[in-house]
Amino acid sequence: MSKEITEPSDLFDENGMLVQDGWIRKPIIRYNREKVIAGWSRLKEWDNYQILHPDHTFGVTVADVGYMGLVSFELLDFKKKEVNKGGLTRFFTKGKFNLPLSSENGDIEFHEENFDLSIKRLPDKRIISFDYPTFAEKGMKGTITLYQDPSKDSIVKVNRYKKKKQFYYSDKVMWMPAEGSILLGDTNYEFAPQDCYGRLDWGRGVWPYKINWYWGGASGKTKEGHDIWFSHGHSYEDPTLHDKNMVGYDGRGYKLGPIKFHVPKVPMDPWKFTSEDDRFEMTLTPILYNPSKMNFVIFNSKSTIVYGHYSGHIILDDDTKVHIKNLLGHAEAIRWRW
Repeated sequence: MSKEITEPSDLFDENGMLVQDGWIRKPIIRYNREKVIAGWSRLKEWDNYQILHPDHTFGVTVADVGYMGLVSFELLDFKKKEVNKGGLTRFFTKGKFNLPLSSENGDIEFHEENFDLSIKRLPDKRIISFDYPTFAEKGMKGTITLYQDPSKDSIVKVNRYKKKKQFYYSDKVMWMPAEGSILLGDTNYEFAPQDCYGRLDWGRGVWPYKINWYWGGASGKTKEGHDIWFSHGHSYEDPTLHDKNMVGYDGRGYKLGPIKFHVPKVPMDPWKFTSEDDRFEMTLTPILYNPSKMNFVIFNSKSTIVYGHYSGHIILDDDTKVHIKNLLGHAEAIRWRW
């Protein structure tokens, strides 16, 4: 398990080398992007939001990976088994999207021919507003507010790769009660903070060209009414680096050790997750499979993403055993060549 970082610093020194690496409870490391020493084709930056309701989920992603920039929207209906997607793609953006330097500060604005998007960061909330008249030939618009308690921990990770130019700085904010509504055509999709939660996957990095990563997570409340979330994942290229493994219990983060993904051959079969120390043992029963592919010769990806219900147990640092039953979340297995 990597070490905990407790002192703030810049991400890079004057020579573009990482000052610290490990895991953090808050994004106290300043991303001084001007010190990145890799070229435009290697720097990858994204903000990915996903908001889960027991019957549906909405996601929006803004990413600039050098070769390409994208803004994507998706609305998935679990009951109808419908997947609706749309957005824009631009080639050779070379960082021109100019995404925020922090997961805690900075807004995102897009005003395009087909849609308008605004993601605003306030001290205790994030507000996502959009209007997309041509989405899925039906039109979609809505506003969702994600409430973020600044006292609660998230899982922040700084990865140092073997090659000096390569790094990954991420913040996964997993527990944000969500409120709002989305209108898709004539169908209204509601989100209420009692049972709807949003998460932010914020990432900045210079990655290896070939990478396979695994990640999953869920958030909600236990049967006893405790706030609960968890994030788990790794990369088979170097499992020691991508240990995004933490459980949040009533606002406090508890770091977990390595967790193994047992990905089924058929994505809609149960996914198993096991840990060497028995602190995280979980099964995800999928309710919807959402695959995606991109193939632009030197730039391509293949994603296997499922949404479903987690059941199992997690053991906290004080040996408290937390039982999980039907907690809504996701899991993904993604291959990148980028």
